[in-house]
Amino acid sequence: MNKSDSERLATTLENLGYQVKDSHEELKNEQADLVIFNTCSVRQHAEDRVFGMLKQLGRLKSQRPELLIAITGCMTRVSSTQKSQNRDQLLKQLKEVDFVFRIEDLGKISHLIKEVQPDFSTKEMEEAELNNYFAINPRYTNKFQAFVPIMTGCDKFCTYCIVPFTRGREVSRDLNEIYLEVVSLVEQGCIEVTLLGQNVNSYGLSWSDKRSGNFNYDTPPFVQLLKKLDQIPGLKRLRFTSPHPQDMTDDVITTIAEARTMMPYIHLPVQAGNNEVLRRMNRNYTREDYLEIIAEIKRQIPDCALSTDIIVGFPGETDEQFEDTYSLFEEVEFDMSFTARFSPRRGTAAEKLMTDDVSPEEKARRWHKLNDLLKVVSQKKHAQFLGQTLEVLVETYDEQTGLCTGRTPHFKKTEFPGRSELVGKLIDIKITETLTFLLKGEMAN
Repeated sequence: MNKSDSERLATTLENLGYQVKDSHEELKNEQADLVIFNTCSVRQHAEDRVFGMLKQLGRLKSQRPELLIAITGCMTRVSSTQKSQNRDQLLKQLKEVDFVFRIEDLGKISHLIKEVQPDFSTKEMEEAELNNYFAINPRYTNKFQAFVPIMTGCDKFCTYCIVPFTRGREVSRDLNEIYLEVVSLVEQGCIEVTLLGQNVNSYGLSWSDKRSGNFNYDTPPFVQLLKKLDQIPGLKRLRFTSPHPQDMTDDVITTIAEARTMMPYIHLPVQAGNNEVLRRMNRNYTREDYLEIIAEIKRQIPDCALSTDIIVGFPGETDEQFEDTYSLFEEVEFDMSFTARFSPRRGTAAEKLMTDDVSPEEKARRWHKLNDLLKVVSQKKHAQFLGQTLEVLVETYDEQTGLCTGRTPHFKKTEFPGRSELVGKLIDIKITETLTFLLKGEMAN
């Protein structure tokens, strides 16, 4: 989601006359005019990193007062500048930051810049772009892959997460608007699209969506969307992230199983395998519910690769409760897990109402124990592909090594000797070696 936001942000800045730089060299060489942090802070650690980087920029700004520094994303609440009467708390805390803005207020960025730099000259943006975040055409990183947000906000209110307060409540895009954007992408050469949403499979289901009258509910709107996009000629691969177990219905699973373009890979965050911990997290499903969903996925899509998100050391989590998470991992056999050690995020219910009572040492022990299990399971899953020929979408080429990297339908990172002109193409690769988190191969004859 942050990458997609950054693509829309890049377009907006280019429309204002800026040139977007993709490296830090311009900053090191004192050439940058504007530095924006696009933040994600489900965990406090991410926010702390921003504070650390701002200290470095503060020293640069003391030498170059005209340098503008801004923050957007999950850390911001009120779009404002140091000169605004109603300022975001961040601006009071961080004097080196000139302005902050909510990502939905992207169209207001020119006004914020003008407020801190009155002589800033810019051409006017289209009216639609000023009023609608989704109307901004992203500056896509490449032509063959695209992230397409289908909704913003979140209504789930997990106790560890700040997103509902920073991004607002769930609002879904019009189905035909999404369809037309994907059609346009495919016409420009895109072959893989990833749909984005904080809870992507609750598309069209929020109170706001139902009140809008934009959706019919003969089948879940997300199912309708997947089926419609599946009909687009030229679209080869369709993915989505991240779904919520609460809305992972049998209809959704069946659609994934039957759709021509859907890849056999599902990322389904579980966060914990103990019901009491899930209750304190406000996840609105039980261990048993989650395992039933996994069983249905494996029944309908037997070769589906599965990944998840897990938090260890959540307030009050005992050794026995952690072992429930470990045993769930053993039972499901996740191909990949993004495991985090709990850190209290300021402003969340977990930070306000709970005590961070699991020691850093114990969090580390639990993290390593799960990670060790992941390595064993991942190696086992990868070994099944040895000798098989898999279709790989080539994403990069390294001139120094002569190696291409890309992803299989199961989202397995794959490396093989190739050429630069293969980037963006689907290539058949015979797997010759399987490592813990990487497949190696060669182009099939």
